[in-house]
Amino acid sequence: MRSEDNYWLRKLGGSRLSRRRFVGGATIATAGAASLALVGCGDDEGAPSPTTPAGGQTPTGSPTAAASPTQVQKQKGGIARFSSANNTWDTFDADRSRFTPFATLLGFTNLGIVHYRSFERAEIEGALAESWEQPDPTQITFKLRPNVYWHNKPPVNGRQVTVEDLKFFIERNKAGKLQDGTEDPNFYRKTEFSIVDKVEVVDSQTLRVTFTKPNPFFLATLAGSYAKVQAPEAVREFESRYNVYSADLIIGTGAYILTEFNPEGSLKLVKNDKFYDEIYIDGVQYFPLFTDIAAQQASFEQKQIDAFSPRTVAVLNELLQKYKDQIYVTRSFSANPMGGTYYGGALPWSDKRLIGAIFKVIDRRQMVEILFQGSGAMCANIPPSQSAFGITERELVTFEGYREDRAKEIAEAKQMWEAANGASLGEVVVDIPDIWEGAYPGIGATITGWLQSALGNTFRPAIQPYSTITSKIVKQEYGNGKANIWFGWLSDVQKLEPTPDLFLLYNSTQPQFQQWAVKIDEVDRLTAQAVVELDVEKRKELCKEIERHLLRNWGAGIPYNVIQVLNTLRWNYYKIVEQPSFVSSHNFYRDSWFDQSDPTWAGRRA
Repeated sequence: MRSEDNYWLRKLGGSRLSRRRFVGGATIATAGAASLALVGCGDDEGAPSPTTPAGGQTPTGSPTAAASPTQVQKQKGGIARFSSANNTWDTFDADRSRFTPFATLLGFTNLGIVHYRSFERAEIEGALAESWEQPDPTQITFKLRPNVYWHNKPPVNGRQVTVEDLKFFIERNKAGKLQDGTEDPNFYRKTEFSIVDKVEVVDSQTLRVTFTKPNPFFLATLAGSYAKVQAPEAVREFESRYNVYSADLIIGTGAYILTEFNPEGSLKLVKNDKFYDEIYIDGVQYFPLFTDIAAQQASFEQKQIDAFSPRTVAVLNELLQKYKDQIYVTRSFSANPMGGTYYGGALPWSDKRLIGAIFKVIDRRQMVEILFQGSGAMCANIPPSQSAFGITERELVTFEGYREDRAKEIAEAKQMWEAANGASLGEVVVDIPDIWEGAYPGIGATITGWLQSALGNTFRPAIQPYSTITSKIVKQEYGNGKANIWFGWLSDVQKLEPTPDLFLLYNSTQPQFQQWAVKIDEVDRLTAQAVVELDVEKRKELCKEIERHLLRNWGAGIPYNVIQVLNTLRWNYYKIVEQPSFVSSHNFYRDSWFDQSDPTWAGRRA
């Protein structure tokens, strides 16, 4: 891939930040990625040229991480401490979760069959599977890694991992059913596993998976942030109470064991002494400081937490000056773009003029300034972290809702709203996640103020927990006769390539589509074509055309707004290797370590 096509290298490593999509940005010398300090709604914790991974995917260019000011030999020891995303959990069932904090936790505690060794180079390696072979396009054979054990918690009690554990994981996700046979719409990856025809235990070390047809994405599915294997006996015992959020329910095979958990966001992980590989940092602790940015900053300055992502450029520059040569900064897009969803399969939002008017009124440039002091970007349905497959920012600003002429946008929105008799809706309730409002106080009032000023109705913000919002999405309650929408952080971007998710989210044959139900015949055709296209360059062009259709239809149930560029500070003693805009906590045990000989280590909490 040419360097000028690599969005990460051009935008984060270079100095040419567009004043259109990128409406600001700090003056930062190093290019890299974000910290575990924003685990809930951001990201977790020499660059070879990109390569093509198994399955034909092409990397979109995650940034070269600024590992640290000085390269030193890795050292073992120390407890890493970060700020959590407070109380932001949906379920402790890996197969039914889509909340970034839990994906990050799973990366510490659970292995998948395979996982990404490097997002930067798009390299997938074995995890529970030590290796794999693909003798033909419709079959993969996995060899189990020897001497991998479950954490020593009942009912699993530290037994060795078996091939049957892997088989259970794949078949449960394919079925999408609870143990009693009930269909559950919260098996969000069911469609990705539907291509599996059969799963066979060949012998005690070998698993064979056969597909109904060739698929270039299955290894990427298995490498996903939530594709972590759970023990069958744990699922059978805990399935009905995975929402009680107890450390006892998290039983994995990963580098760290969850020993303490409080839903408010306090948790503790300790090193797994039976892990198959070397672990450099002995443990991890999280503290619920996400909505108290002043406490986060104070904790970082006192070295009580090891990383901090300021929410304003002013604070960032102030700290860089105050602790010159003692801290360093890395940059990345957030894993979680901002936007919302709505149900377009019934009134009122089936009238596209109404939802289009709201889409056009949202001032995305102003949101970037208000929320991030310019350190962000306007975002469409394919975020910048997957930019090789999306339209350019130059093209994006030609679409309604992203144009610079705000007066024209608002005038057209008013005409659309009036033509659709929007006044008859009366009060429109805009749900705002409590943690989003906590992170950006007043954002709910700002958004509803824009809408009320432009469209005339009363728009009322309602502060809600994310669990309530997720429940309403699944029940189609953002619409379907209700004048109700929501804005906040959207689900995290999990893949280097958006093709599978475009199919799962916007193709009308797929289960997740029913949550928004904005049917576009051309999107159906293009997504169905893209998901079976083996040529990556052709998939790129198909994805771009899909994004254009989504933008012409006001996001087609998922209107995106903006995405943050995270500027994460670390003390010089805290070393990292690579940290892209994806959940990468599965690599934390070997890619992060503390240089205890560095002068900044002095005074750090023991």
